Amino acid sequence: MVDVIGGGILGLTLAYELLKQGQSVRVWERSATLGGLMGRTSFPELDNMSCDRYYHAILNSDRTLMGLMEELKLRDRLQMVSTKMGFYHDGRSYPMTTPLEFLRFPPLTFVDRARLAYTILACRQVKDWRQLEQMPVADWLTGLSGERTVRHIWEPLLRAKFDGDFSQVPATYIWSRLVRTTDTRSKGKELMCYLPNGYQELVDALANAVRTRGGTITTGATVDQIRVVGDRVVGLSVNGQELSSDKTVITMQTPIARRLLPPEAANVSARWGQLEGYLGIVCMLLVMRRSLTPYYTLNITDQRIPFTGVIETTNLIDPRDAGGYHLVYLPKYVAPGSPYARMGDDELQTTFLGYLRQMFPDLRDDDIAAIRIGRERYVEPLHPIGATDLIPPVASSIAGLYLANTGQIYPQLTNGESVCAFARGVAARVAGQQINASTVGAIALTAAS
Repeated sequence: MVDVIGGGILGLTLAYELLKQGQSVRVWERSATLGGLMGRTSFPELDNMSCDRYYHAILNSDRTLMGLMEELKLRDRLQMVSTKMGFYHDGRSYPMTTPLEFLRFPPLTFVDRARLAYTILACRQVKDWRQLEQMPVADWLTGLSGERTVRHIWEPLLRAKFDGDFSQVPATYIWSRLVRTTDTRSKGKELMCYLPNGYQELVDALANAVRTRGGTITTGATVDQIRVVGDRVVGLSVNGQELSSDKTVITMQTPIARRLLPPEAANVSARWGQLEGYLGIVCMLLVMRRSLTPYYTLNITDQRIPFTGVIETTNLIDPRDAGGYHLVYLPKYVAPGSPYARMGDDELQTTFLGYLRQMFPDLRDDDIAAIRIGRERYVEPLHPIGATDLIPPVASSIAGLYLANTGQIYPQLTNGESVCAFARGVAARVAGQQINASTVGAIALTAAS
C-alpha cells in the first residue's frame, strides 16, 4: 500500500500514475476539498458564480499535461486563445505582444531591444543549465541584455517577483521562464489554453480516475505523524487512528512535511531542512462588471506599484464561463517578514485598490461586483545560487519514505506542466522503475538523486 499525503494536483497525478503501474494507493487530504492552490472559490452573492482562486495558465507546449488530459478525456475541452501582454512603465501601459510593439517600447534604445532579443535567443541555445545555476541572475542578464535593459525591464520584474531581494537568485530562473514562454509562440502570437471550468475540471477528472482504478481518497484527514520502526516506514497516524503502510509519499511543502516526521527520522528531517525557503503570496481577486485592460498579463516595471502584475484572466477564458463577469488578479509574492503578508484583509484591500486606481483613474466602485483576498504561506520555492545539491532527494534514507513537492522541481518553473511531469517520474521511482531523462526531462536529475 502506498499512502500519498496531499490531494493537490501533484498528489492526485502521482496517485493516478502509481495506480497505472499496479500499485495500491490511498490519498489523504486535510482540506474538505481537493486541488490545493488550483482549487476554486465561490461567490454566493453573485448567484454562486465560481472561479479559480488563483490564476493558472496552460500552454500549448505543455506536452505532459496535454497527454494527461488526453488520457482523462479532457483534451477536447481545451480552448486555445491568442493573448496579449503589456508593460506598465512610468505611469503608462504599453503593448508588448508583437515585434513592432516591442520595437516601439520607449525606455529602450534600438541597441537595447536588439540585445533583449539576443537574450531570448541565447536562452534557447543553452544546453547545460548547471553553469547558469552558479551565476547571479542580474549579472548574467547584464552581460546579455545590457545595463539599461536590466534597469528598465529585468530588475523591476525580479524585484516584484522576489519581494525586493533577488541577489541570491541564479540565472536558471530567467532561463527557465524564457524557454517556457517562447515555446508558446506560433506565428508571432502567444497561445494559451484553458478548461471552461478551470483547473477544477482536471482535479475532478484525476480524482475520478483514481477512484475508478481502485484508489481511495479521503478528505478532512489530518495526518498526525509517520510511523517508523528501525529504518523503514511501517504506518501513519490519521485522525488519531493508526494505519499500516508500506510506502508513504509526502507531497506537502518541506516545512510542513518535516512536522510529520517522528523523532526516529531526525536525520531525514535535518536533510530535508537544508533547503526549505519559500515565498508566500497575497492575491486580491476582483470580479468586475467590465474589462479593465486588453491584456492577459500586464507586467509592472513601475516600482511605485507593489503587486507583481495585473492578470485579467477573462482575456483568456470566456467571460461567460465566469458568469459574464471579468476576473482580475493582483498578486504579490511576499517574504515571511513582508508588511503585506502581515496586513489584514481590509487593509490589504484598501491598499491594493489605492494603487490600482493610480494605474486606472477611471475605475469606479460600481465596476467591482466582489472581491476576495487569497493568502498562501508556501508558494514559490527558493533555490539560491549554487544550492542544487541541497535539494532533498525523493527517496529518503528510511525505506518507504518519500518526499515529492514543488521545492524539488528545478530548474523548471513550478506550473501544471512541470508538476505533472515530476509526479510521473516520482511514481516510477516509488514503483521501483528507473527514472531517466526521457521520462521527465531535466527534473529527473533531482528526482533520481
